Amino acid sequence: MGLLARTSLFLLVVTALVYADEEVKFDKDEGVYILTDSNFDAFLAAHPTALIKFYAPWCGHCKTLAPEYEKAAQRLKTVPLAKVDATIETEISKRFSVKGFPTVKFWKDGGDPIDYDGARDADAIVEWIKEKTDPNYKPPPEEVVTLTTETFDEFIGDKPLMLVEFYAPWCGHCKKIAPELEKAARKLKAKKIPIAKVDATVEKKLGDQFGVSGYPTLKILRNGRRFDYEGPRDAEGIVKYLLEQSKPAARPLKTVKEAKRIFHKDDVTIIGFFATEDSKSFEAFSEAAEMTRPEFTAVGYSLDPEVMKHFKAKPNDIVIFYPDIYWSKFEPRSRTYRKDGANVEDILAFWRDNAAPLVGQMTRMNAATRYSKYPLVVVYYNVDFSVQYREGTQFWRNKVLAIAEKYRDQKYRFAIADEDEFSKELTEVGLGDSGLEHNVVVFGFDGKKYPMDPEKFDEELDENLPNFMKLISSGKAKPYVKSQPAPRDDKSPLKTLVATTFPKIVNDESKDVLVEFYAPWCGHCKQFEPKYKQLAAKLQAEQPNLILAKFDATANDAPENFNVEGFPTIYFAPSGKKSTPIKYSGNRDLDDLTKFMKKHAVKSFQKKDEL
Repeated sequence: MGLLARTSLFLLVVTALVYADEEVKFDKDEGVYILTDSNFDAFLAAHPTALIKFYAPWCGHCKTLAPEYEKAAQRLKTVPLAKVDATIETEISKRFSVKGFPTVKFWKDGGDPIDYDGARDADAIVEWIKEKTDPNYKPPPEEVVTLTTETFDEFIGDKPLMLVEFYAPWCGHCKKIAPELEKAARKLKAKKIPIAKVDATVEKKLGDQFGVSGYPTLKILRNGRRFDYEGPRDAEGIVKYLLEQSKPAARPLKTVKEAKRIFHKDDVTIIGFFATEDSKSFEAFSEAAEMTRPEFTAVGYSLDPEVMKHFKAKPNDIVIFYPDIYWSKFEPRSRTYRKDGANVEDILAFWRDNAAPLVGQMTRMNAATRYSKYPLVVVYYNVDFSVQYREGTQFWRNKVLAIAEKYRDQKYRFAIADEDEFSKELTEVGLGDSGLEHNVVVFGFDGKKYPMDPEKFDEELDENLPNFMKLISSGKAKPYVKSQPAPRDDKSPLKTLVATTFPKIVNDESKDVLVEFYAPWCGHCKQFEPKYKQLAAKLQAEQPNLILAKFDATANDAPENFNVEGFPTIYFAPSGKKSTPIKYSGNRDLDDLTKFMKKHAVKSFQKKDEL
């Protein structure tokens, strides 16, 4: 058969298929067409514009999507929705490279399919289809509220809970999260949890108030009080996180059984006991619980006399209970705060001072809260409290406990930590390949790190830890300073600082020094660098008593009085204020940066009549 004949036959077959549903029957399930390998092409011939879902019956995400998909199918009259069981109809699934579930694809006018990238609820599916098919489509009004300095305070004033994004129009990460925030805002509208956004490049005052140093910066506002947003960045995750945040941090415990149920096996549990909810103590307790999300996740309260009796508590007692795995003979199983008319500050201080046991486990989740007070001694090894490894983990923890008890009066805190979890940190202090089964790092009063030298301490922990602690307490241990090699012949107008050269250059009282702390991978830093070099070149001749410098804060340890929390961070150290440098919080406009230096300069930018 010739090419023309084959083409004609193909057209005849297609024409035969393109009939109404009465000619070619397709089964439906709750408004959704059911497709198979044998009828798939016929369906597309009859419905060249369609949305088709490939699913697996056992898939949890598919089960969650199913009822929303059915609702959308019943609402959409002009565009059919169909589904394919990809575990049975394998040929068509392979043909369209279906590798995960659910996979949803859209065909328009018989063209090549595109992936559905909207949210997985009926409203989002309907809006997505309308946007793709309706020539008169107008997007619904934004649910994310745009706020300015003038409207901000009034809007947030009566909101029990809300999320605010501080963004920059040019920021790629901001552009990526914008549609996710919009999807989340639509879902949360019924729950009366608004999401707002602030252009921090325009509303600089608001950005400064909220300490915005990078984009996007997300903040939770709870009755006006601000907290860092530490949740996911996708719509579903944002919704789930904020719904969880909308629940009271302290759960009511009406029975002994309920109280026992909230106890953590590997973290502290906090229970407040009160006679009534109408008291200053209860109000302060509740506020403290809200302020410490997600630092303390097992927090509850009880008004029931039987619950109080069971835990041997009295009204207004606030008790920290320690999990069994961290208890030792050197400390009690619980600690009680007892004070009528307690205030929030006292409660927070009690929780944070007593949340860590004598030797607990430091993790990435709790390092910044439970183990932020120094001096801190951390012993790193293969920490694993699962049933299989618990005995070995506790054996070495008990060795640490004996030393921790001896140094309790000297205010040393102790912790164990998993060496794999903190492998990067160990490498940064030269212990990445020490060869020791137990590595030790002391975080001193001065904020410096004192690693135990594997060449001097090569015995077991029983000997190493006591001997190392003697060296530490005598003040003879040397801190570790991470530093790149000093640059050779640095004649650039923009000076490159490393940890070893930083004190000599920055602390020179004859100079005012501006330092940018950057990360090589930081997009904002890369964008700022050419402008910063331009400014340095311009001011080199004009201001001989001014130094502009840069410091790679990922490859060098910054001095403790230069707190670097994001990139880039800029500090000005004028003469006479070397120990208290001034952090620049404005935008990275060269004129604004120059005005900032002129305002705080001592040795530079002097007027002629002052010379």
